[in-house]
Amino acid sequence: MYVHTLRINDSIRCIVTGPIGTNSYVIESNPTIVIDPGYGIDSLVQKPCIVLLTHGHFDHICGLKELKVEKLYICEHDAPWLIDPSLNLSWYFGERFVFDSKVELLSDTLTLAGLEFRVYRTPGHTPGSVMFKTNGVIFSGDTIFLDSIGRTDLPGGDEVTMRKTLMFVRKLLSSFEPNELVLPGHGAIGTVEEVLKHNMFLGEEER
Repeated sequence: MYVHTLRINDSIRCIVTGPIGTNSYVIESNPTIVIDPGYGIDSLVQKPCIVLLTHGHFDHICGLKELKVEKLYICEHDAPWLIDPSLNLSWYFGERFVFDSKVELLSDTLTLAGLEFRVYRTPGHTPGSVMFKTNGVIFSGDTIFLDSIGRTDLPGGDEVTMRKTLMFVRKLLSSFEPNELVLPGHGAIGTVEEVLKHNMFLGEEER
């Protein structure tokens, strides 16, 4: 089950997955790295892989059972969500999703498959939301999209915390190169320059 795939660059593909059009990303390294696997991820990944999660919502983790997961990284605040359907919101989709396997808790930096990842903690959408950056590409999860942000009215969401995060994210993106790519958890992909220009929520923090 998948909508379509899009090649981002020579090593990264985006697959738009079920159940609600989540952008899952596959880094073609050795081993393969998968970020936020949704339903249908096995159409691109059959070999053992490493998984990075930007947060613990069902649409970003439901593809875990399709994968041969060597290691799974998630923030400590969202780790319990993997085994709690009321937190990961799988009950909302008529399921009770549980992925009860060993996890690795995220540190500020990771070296995986020869790639250096910087981890930015961006709570608000969930307590353990994070963004990843490697080689000029930012995986923003549901913290920010091209022209919007992740919801804060779901369990674990916090509007006040999100406002503080948005101030941090605006300064963070402003420190990056304008042509670096922001790869969100849903919707269109854009450059740093485009996100800073079109995302009204980041603009509000600037005034």
